[in-house]
Amino acid sequence: MDMRITVLCNDKAIEGFECEHGVSFFVEMNGKNYLFDTGSTDVGVKNARKLGLNLSRIELIVISHGHYDHLGGLGSALRETGAKKVLVGEGSFERKFSETTLTSPEDGRTEYERLGAIIETVWTSKEIADGVYVMTAAPLVTKERPGEKHVKITEGITDRDLFNDELSLSVVENGNVTVITGCSHRGIGNIVKQASGFGKVKNVVGGLHLLHKTEEELEEIFEYLLGFDIDNFHIGHCTGDNVVKKIAERFPAEVRELMAGDSFEFHD
Repeated sequence: MDMRITVLCNDKAIEGFECEHGVSFFVEMNGKNYLFDTGSTDVGVKNARKLGLNLSRIELIVISHGHYDHLGGLGSALRETGAKKVLVGEGSFERKFSETTLTSPEDGRTEYERLGAIIETVWTSKEIADGVYVMTAAPLVTKERPGEKHVKITEGITDRDLFNDELSLSVVENGNVTVITGCSHRGIGNIVKQASGFGKVKNVVGGLHLLHKTEEELEEIFEYLLGFDIDNFHIGHCTGDNVVKKIAERFPAEVRELMAGDSFEFHD
């Protein structure tokens, strides 16, 4: 497997690049390019231009979930890419809140479609290209759950948001799996377990949403993940600076913090 991932957007950046609260990855594999998440604004597009990446050459866009820091930059991305297929999970365009704070982007589905989005809801996990699988919301097999502060409004009814819209990617080559996730609201342990159905999970890329976990919760999650013998963590965004350090100390793996403007490769 020859795969290159460029971080277009993240909460931190290398010198000379912009950062914001959000995630966006430019994924190159087997001669094809994909955009996974779009950040909050146009920061990902600006960084792509600075890197000389032509976003119009992407095959499609995958949105991990309907929060502004992953979906909010879609309008800016579409102005750069032209009409593209956009894969979303069930309920991505519902109004989402963290307690009373709106976490959905200001733009909605209609505006994205006006800008050329060909929106496809992914109902079941499926292969979207040779060895590239989009996974729907991970089954909740561990104790990890989305925080209770997250709620959504569906047809006027307010309910806890269990992130049934969350999508992740599994890239599979020679029985090895690279997991790409946005925020891991369903739990990184659950997502890795789901991805392990495709083979050995070798690489984990994205936000792990461990920022507000207690020491006891972290230890339980670490113990579970250690059982998968993961080789590489490229993590940031909502993981938490302190947690990134803890993972580096706790795991016999290469741990690298995500930085906008940075890129890395995986070979099999």
